[in-house]
Amino acid sequence: MTRQPHDKLFKRIFENPDLAAQELVEVLPPALVAAISWDSLVRESGSYVDEALADTYSDLVFSAECGPSNVIIYVLLEHQSTADGWMALRLLSYMVRVWSRFADDPTNAGRPLPLIVPVVLSHVPGGWTPHRQFSALFSEQGVALAPEIIPDFTYAVDDLARLTDAGLAARSSSDAVKLTLWVLRDARNQSAFLQSASEWLSTLERVAGDPSLGNVAIALIKYLVLVLDEGTMSEFRVMLANNAPMAEGLTMTYGEKLLAQGHQRGRAEGKIEGKIEGKIEGELEAKAESVLLVLQARRLAVSEGQRARIVACRDSETLDRWLTAAATAESTDAALRGGV
Repeated sequence: MTRQPHDKLFKRIFENPDLAAQELVEVLPPALVAAISWDSLVRESGSYVDEALADTYSDLVFSAECGPSNVIIYVLLEHQSTADGWMALRLLSYMVRVWSRFADDPTNAGRPLPLIVPVVLSHVPGGWTPHRQFSALFSEQGVALAPEIIPDFTYAVDDLARLTDAGLAARSSSDAVKLTLWVLRDARNQSAFLQSASEWLSTLERVAGDPSLGNVAIALIKYLVLVLDEGTMSEFRVMLANNAPMAEGLTMTYGEKLLAQGHQRGRAEGKIEGKIEGKIEGELEAKAESVLLVLQARRLAVSEGQRARIVACRDSETLDRWLTAAATAESTDAALRGGV
């Protein structure tokens, strides 16, 4: 299950294939965009996606028909609020997992593996800096020695930190998608959020007033109530009261509901401590699951004791070493020795 407000908003909006398609057409290569039959795009939540991909991470997996031969294309849409230098390896582990489950299905006997296109939606402050090409994770000397045996791919990134208000407004996406990208980009930077808010008040009011988009408006408001500090939220509500009264009504209604349910932030010290602890815990759990995914994708046996050790590890550097070792180790035991 998702644990952070960013993850919840991402899944809430982009689990809708129509909204996901609007995001994907902005970042995929034009030739691929033209070839995909977008009205065939569906979210994969069962057949080739197990619990590790469906619930543990904030990823969303879609499939669609592509091209005249009706080749199936799988799209991994991954959300990142912090930079992950091993993202290419992590994505490869997802891709291998999907391919393995596809190959294990007897109804696919004789069929070629589907194309998988990995996409990262990033709202990392300062922009996305990790390598986007898998082979860049190897040394230049290693690639030069045996380039033909190194698997390679490049993943697409929608880097929100480098997307201006004008650039976002110029996209062909719907108001719902634009607002989601805006709040993911700016809400954690309180001053930046207030500076850009005036550009988006009319759009937010349109969404709040559209009965068909009520769930989207509520999801955005809930996210803002959770992420903005009290001072910023107060200033924002004044802006809403003057320019977007329907959105202000939602802010009042759901802000009070969250407070009543105990989800509203309390004292500043407890709020900051809880956010930091929650973020660290979520990142460690994600790294541990990545180790397990790579081991399982390589069909290495993992005992209950080894699984428990990996899941219980709370040292980030050890998990990083295990993840690196898991990609090449001959056994799970050898991979875990690499973390000693």
